[in-house]
Amino acid sequence: MTAPSSSAVLIIGGRGEFGRFLQRDILPSLGVDTVLSIERDTPRDQHLPRIQQAAHIVLSTPLAGYAERACELVRQCRDLQRPATLWLISSVQAEVWRAVSASLATERNPFLAAVFAHPMYGPNGFRANEREAQTFRNILTATIEGSKHPVAGDVTQIREAFRCQLSIETTTAFDPDEHDRLTAYSQGLSYCVGQVMFDRPEIDALLQEQMPDLHSSFQANRDLIIDFLRINAYIPEVMTLFRESWQRTNRSSYRDLLCAFARVDQTLNGGNDSSIPTKWYQKLRDAAADA
Repeated sequence: MTAPSSSAVLIIGGRGEFGRFLQRDILPSLGVDTVLSIERDTPRDQHLPRIQQAAHIVLSTPLAGYAERACELVRQCRDLQRPATLWLISSVQAEVWRAVSASLATERNPFLAAVFAHPMYGPNGFRANEREAQTFRNILTATIEGSKHPVAGDVTQIREAFRCQLSIETTTAFDPDEHDRLTAYSQGLSYCVGQVMFDRPEIDALLQEQMPDLHSSFQANRDLIIDFLRINAYIPEVMTLFRESWQRTNRSSYRDLLCAFARVDQTLNGGNDSSIPTKWYQKLRDAAADA
């Protein structure tokens, strides 16, 4: 997002965890010096003036209702007369891509473009020396250009800025549906463990003792996890497999939980590394291997 000083980046949801992360650790390193935000309490009559100032608009809001909010944003941008790029960073991509594609086709604003990406930074930022550093990369799943706003050059420039300034690579290996399938098989599988933790106080206590970092993260992001399990189209398959695997154990110990996880991981990923690994999936996988 190497924008000239006369332009601005607008973050919708700038007070949220990811919005704060952008403002603290990402945008300053990319040379962005004008950052605006729209929050839940921002008066409606202030939305459009801020949108009109922005060259880049980042939608950083909770997962639930993300597609609807993205389509509302397209409608708010229908009359823009200069290029603007929407950065849509939902952790479930396919639903958002389909909805926004239809909205852009309806509004037909030639100056409006959209980039669909999932920044996989993890809860501890982007420290390259961490064991899980391979999860710290951008996953660019799709772009939609306006007839008067080609974005290929901008996206290439931004990818290079992330690589050179932050040592964060960007992959384009996955389309939105493939992204959702692979994250269901890794991130979603780890969230199945979280669901058991939420449902069973005694399992919650075991995970707090054995994997306190994971436990803390899952409890802090409980609503996000539940939304992910509800929205990702590939999750029913994963949850069915996990439920069956969990039923085959005594359902009472930390080892039982790891055994259920490992059995489903083998079924879904065949013992191979995930193409889109996530931090807590990898930690559970390592723990299961050591159990």
